[in-house]
Amino acid sequence: MAIFIPALGIDPKGPRSDIEAAARKLSPITYVNPKYPPTLIVHGDEDRIVPLQQAQALDQALIKAGVDHQLAVVPGGGHDDKTFRPGVMKAVQWFKEKLLK
Repeated sequence: MAIFIPALGIDPKGPRSDIEAAARKLSPITYVNPKYPPTLIVHGDEDRIVPLQQAQALDQALIKAGVDHQLAVVPGGGHDDKTFRPGVMKAVQWFKEKLLK
């Protein structure tokens, strides 16, 4: 995340509390509640930018809130086309099943 901090308008040399506050504000897990929309999470198990544990934490938060969702883990996928390509197909299927009812 460190490489993205300046792009978010945060001084990387500023207080850690500013960085943590921005991360909370930007993270979807912050907003999970029982009225959260149906959600598909597609994540590669070899993602070196966003750890799989982040997707698993969101999955658990959605379970706790009772939100209709699915976590699809792409074996060998990173933050790349290896995850994106099957993710698009899963998103199309998810959209048809959940959102076009």
